[in-house]
Amino acid sequence: MENEVEKTLIKLETFLNSKFPILSVYLGISQRKSPSSTFLLSIFHSQVHQNLKEEGQKTFKKDLARIDDFLNTSYDSRGRRSIVFFTAGNNLWETLEFEFYLPPLCIVSNSPYTNPIIEVLGKYKPYLVLLADRKKARLFTVHLGRIQEHKDVFNAEVPQRVKHGDNTWDQQDKIMRHIEDHLHRHLKFIAQETREFVKKHPVKFVIVGGHKDIIPKIKKHLTYPLNKIVTREFVTELNIPLNEVFLHSKKIAK
Repeated sequence: MENEVEKTLIKLETFLNSKFPILSVYLGISQRKSPSSTFLLSIFHSQVHQNLKEEGQKTFKKDLARIDDFLNTSYDSRGRRSIVFFTAGNNLWETLEFEFYLPPLCIVSNSPYTNPIIEVLGKYKPYLVLLADRKKARLFTVHLGRIQEHKDVFNAEVPQRVKHGDNTWDQQDKIMRHIEDHLHRHLKFIAQETREFVKKHPVKFVIVGGHKDIIPKIKKHLTYPLNKIVTREFVTELNIPLNEVFLHSKKIAK
């Protein structure tokens, strides 16, 4: 499934070697924080002054004003470190925003200048977040700071308690084995579903979350190669908004 960045890049390919000039402007901050609009405006004006000759500034007067207005009134930098503009009057206007840093630049060409983006995207692969408890599992991939694919896995609930006729040690032992057997089958099913999910949506690494006692158990049930690329884990409830878990996973992924 294509994300918005990929869709925009495909669209920009249709403007390669166009008959009209295209302005490509990259703005970003190297520090691991979101830049203010004022900061980006300062970089923007500096790039225009340094890299766009007087003739170019006249040619793209309306485009430059549009970028200026966008940064002043519309841009929300929270959770982002870079923004890129591709503009050519009424022929083209596209913006792309990223969580990673892209060095500032200002270039005029007959093609959108996308090389820096394509180069960095090759390094930023999707990762998988796997959450599990005794009732279900939640799977989602994250790419470029957004949830790309999502799936909930439901299975028969693993019993916490089982009705029994006496309270002898032997009976208690049987009950515990019964519960563990249910849990084993439940986690095995989740691991199988995860394997099939990743076949369709390849990932670079895996973050495992869920109830504290379940995390080591689900990790043991994961098969190769997933069991070799689990890099982080965190304790969480599953019955909370997906976006809350997503934001937590992003902090861990960094």
